Formats: sequence, C-alpha cells, structure tokens
Amino acid sequence: MTRSPFTQSRRFARLCAFGIMSIAALAMFFPSCDRQRSSSSGGRSSSRQSDGGTQAGAVDLPQADQRLCTGVVLLVDTSGSMNQSVRDRSGIEQPKHVIARQAIDRIVTYTENWRKEHPDRVLQLGILNFSSSARAVMPLAEFDARAAADAAGRIPAPAGGTAIGSALQEGFKALYASGCVRKYVVCVTDGENTSGPPPDRVARALYAQTEGDVEIHFVAFDTSAGKFGFLTHVNGHVVEAADGAQLDARLADIYEKRILAEAMELERE
Repeated sequence: MTRSPFTQSRRFARLCAFGIMSIAALAMFFPSCDRQRSSSSGGRSSSRQSDGGTQAGAVDLPQADQRLCTGVVLLVDTSGSMNQSVRDRSGIEQPKHVIARQAIDRIVTYTENWRKEHPDRVLQLGILNFSSSARAVMPLAEFDARAAADAAGRIPAPAGGTAIGSALQEGFKALYASGCVRKYVVCVTDGENTSGPPPDRVARALYAQTEGDVEIHFVAFDTSAGKFGFLTHVNGHVVEAADGAQLDARLADIYEKRILAEAMELERE
C-alpha cells in the first residue's frame, strides 16, 4: 500500500527526533567517561610522584659557569653509632668518629703537600657531616690547609640518626655551585640510612638528573659494602674498612691515587 506524503513526513520527523535524542544522550555519556578517565589518570600520576617516580630524590642544582677545577666534598657520618670503637692504625681501640677525623686530617696534610708541588692546580674541598640531617662544616671552596684543618676539628660529636640520602643531596648542591668540571663525593659511613630519603633512590635520581657527571665513593666503615650495592649503577664505588688502618688505606686509594691523579690529567687535557 502506498503511504501518503503526510504519513511519510510524520515518519521522517519521528526519525529525526529520535536521532537528535540519541546524539544528546551520547554527548552526555562521553564527557562523563572522560571525567572518570581523567580522575583515574590524575590519581595514578599523583601516586607515582609520591612513590618516587624517576625524579624522587632529585634536587634543584645551581647552574654555575663551568671552570677548570676539581671539586671534592667529604661526607662524614656523625650518627650515634660512630661512638662505637674499633682498632685505630696503631691497633688501639678508639671511637670510630675519632679515627675518621684523624683520617680527614691526613687527607688535609696530603692535599697541602700536593698543592705545594702543583701550585697551578685548582682544587676545591668541602666537608659536610651528617647525623639526622646534613650540614656543611666547611663550605666547598678553593683548598686552604688551615681552614680545612680547623674544619676537621669542628666536626661535631656523634648523635642521632643517619641521613645518607640528605647528605648526598647537599653534596651535589655544593659541587654544582662550584662550577668545577670534575666533581667527586667521598662518604665515610658505618651504618644504614635511618633519616630522610633513602640514599639509593637519591643517588639514582641525581645520576639521571646530572647524567652521571659526579663520581661517588663510599667507604663502608665497620659495616658491609653490600648495603651500598646501588652505587655500581650511579657512577659510584664502595669499599670496606674494618679498622683505622684500612680506612687510611681506602681513603688513600680513592683520594690520592684517583681524585688527585685525575686532577693532574685534567690540567693536561
């Protein structure tokens, strides 16, 4: 049966109305889905940041002009456990913090003699101590034997926790403020991190942030080097020292045979 033009027109109108209602319904549905996805995605992003992500432990580093010099920051553990005693280089029982300070005194003396032999070499030295937090005993600056010796004598007595991660962050800040082309962190510690951010997370973040520009050396003093295995992934090295004699030997290998030797190479480049 042939429908009249009027019937066909009414049917067309109903189809158009249905189509418009369907489009409106879809328009209401998809924004709701987008909001849900956005909310879910935002939650995951926030979670990654709070869990650390790739940047946990990174810090704002100064952008100083680069110059031809070597920068060295010594990080000295002054947590409560450094009150415990081990044998010094003479075989006498001494608190570990006393032995560590004596080792720094020898580094200062060696550097003074090295500078006399190489007055044209520029080396900056800084000393930071850390317990429950980290602070500069001697800000990084061009080496001065008297200032360094005085600073070693001002290293505080042991107390509190062990903020290795925070010490690393402060050490990197000091090195980047110096502008020195070659940068080193040397850390003497006898324990595990108990305060502040974990050192493995900090070291990995700083390594990524600086593209491995800083060489890190740890001396595990009267503790296991295995606690610092992460250093192999961040341009770092770790050695053990069970007593004062070994501490002197390890620091000599790091400081004299590597850092100062490379400072000589830098001037020849």
